[in-house]
Amino acid sequence: MKLVFITTRDVASQGDHLENSILHGLRTLMGPSCIDFPRKKVMYHDWSHTPKESLHGRGFTLYTTPLQDINQKDRSLEGVDAILYGVSHMYGETNYPEIDKLVPPENIFYLDGHDLYGEAPNKALVDGELIIVNQKNNCFKRELIIEDPRVWPTGFGIPKDHIRGFDFAQKKQLHQKTAPDDALFKSIQDVGGGVSHHVFTNEEEYYDDLASSWFGLTCKKGGWDCLRIYETLAAGSLLLFKDYHSKPSLCSPQGLPCFSYSSAEELENLFNSLIIQGKPTKEYIEMLLLQRQWLWRHGTTEARALDILKTINEQLSN
Repeated sequence: MKLVFITTRDVASQGDHLENSILHGLRTLMGPSCIDFPRKKVMYHDWSHTPKESLHGRGFTLYTTPLQDINQKDRSLEGVDAILYGVSHMYGETNYPEIDKLVPPENIFYLDGHDLYGEAPNKALVDGELIIVNQKNNCFKRELIIEDPRVWPTGFGIPKDHIRGFDFAQKKQLHQKTAPDDALFKSIQDVGGGVSHHVFTNEEEYYDDLASSWFGLTCKKGGWDCLRIYETLAAGSLLLFKDYHSKPSLCSPQGLPCFSYSSAEELENLFNSLIIQGKPTKEYIEMLLLQRQWLWRHGTTEARALDILKTINEQLSN
């Protein structure tokens, strides 16, 4: 298969985690058979228009190692089988008619990286809450709430080279310094869109902090999915997810084994029952291994990309 991946043009919107997770996975799997158009400069460590530190999450994780570039000859759009638009429609960007005509309309697909809240054309009341719902057909959606036969679940992913081994000897703290306020039942100060709440400016120190923590805490913010989940799992910390039991099943992260909690008392009980006298219990270790298994099978950039490729291939063969 030859696939064109249409990237976001806006230089101020180059750090979308869904677009860049999936592009990383597709390029890793497909090499030059996946053509990013326009060329996604930040994925090749070209910071000429978008400084790395301006990217969401300070440019950690998805940008550590640059993608292997494609030469100009391999960037030819002849013989294209399918087109996958990134999240450019979120930023008001329209399709490229001259590229769309290279394939039948049914061979054009989209990523939908919208959070649950914010501005978007399609919204609906779900359980009494006004949220962003499906925006496109032939679409892979991260925060998928409403089932649709032409919308398929996807989510963030992490490059495989970020997955560390387990080392209990280095565990020095209960949870990570970057735990979200709401996950700890604090007054919420760490709203999205800025970097004032970022504790670390060095990526290695950020991962070392996660790796030295027995637990990594997370919670729903703008949506259920976030790169922090995958970074926590990759660092070898046990993920505890506030209110995970309330997450819609198709909404990413789908099928993740984890302990869910809904009160400060429940969180404290998990701390005390899973780590006893500074040592992990059998229950802790078993869940940690299940989470690592899930990460390898579903949570790497390659795993996410492979799921998308399987669906596209199925649709092309229909």
